Amino acid sequence: MRWVFFCVLILNVVYLVWSLAISAVPTSAQPVVLPSSEGRQLTLLAEAGVEGDGGVQVGAAEDLCITLGPWTSMAPAQQQLQVLSQKGYVGRVSPVQVIKDRLHWVFLPALESREAALKVLRDLQSKKVDSFIVGEGGDENAISLGYFSSPESARGLSVKMQTAGYPAETRETERVETEYWLYFAASAVPDDGAAIRSVLATDSALSGKNVSCHNRPRFLLEEPADAQKQVTE
Repeated sequence: MRWVFFCVLILNVVYLVWSLAISAVPTSAQPVVLPSSEGRQLTLLAEAGVEGDGGVQVGAAEDLCITLGPWTSMAPAQQQLQVLSQKGYVGRVSPVQVIKDRLHWVFLPALESREAALKVLRDLQSKKVDSFIVGEGGDENAISLGYFSSPESARGLSVKMQTAGYPAETRETERVETEYWLYFAASAVPDDGAAIRSVLATDSALSGKNVSCHNRPRFLLEEPADAQKQVTE
């Protein structure tokens, strides 16, 4: 009977080892349940932006301003603001410096006196060269030979005059004007902007734009339309 005892003992040991091995095997991982996000929506920053004129992204809607203008003086801009204020609009008048007539000037440097400048001017005019004397400012008694929008055209005339024996030079010049624009926060515009659209429909000289309220330009550039401008006495 001893062999029966040892057989039972061996079976018990095998069963014990097998049980221990089974308990050491990890059970399948349970899924982690995240808190419900119902009622919330993830919005990308690019989706939250508002597109302004020209495709410029100007930021969130509360940072968007609607502009109306321009006027060449403050008084009519203020009058229009007053009219819109009576319709519930809250805005302000903002001056903007506009660069106009960015041109390339061809000239002879200032001479020592008006008489010397007149002598050179008569010589130029006798050769059918369009020119005039600068009468005031830092270039007083200089002789203007022309204004060009193309730098190549300006250099061409300068070289031609130098070849003819005149000390011609070129310089980039510009004229700055002040325009007046009305600015309204888009988030506070009543009637969905109908009053502004009505103003635009009745005055073709005005335009409306969407811009950032925080990045208002102090300078705008208006390119000259003419290839050459010449002022004569």
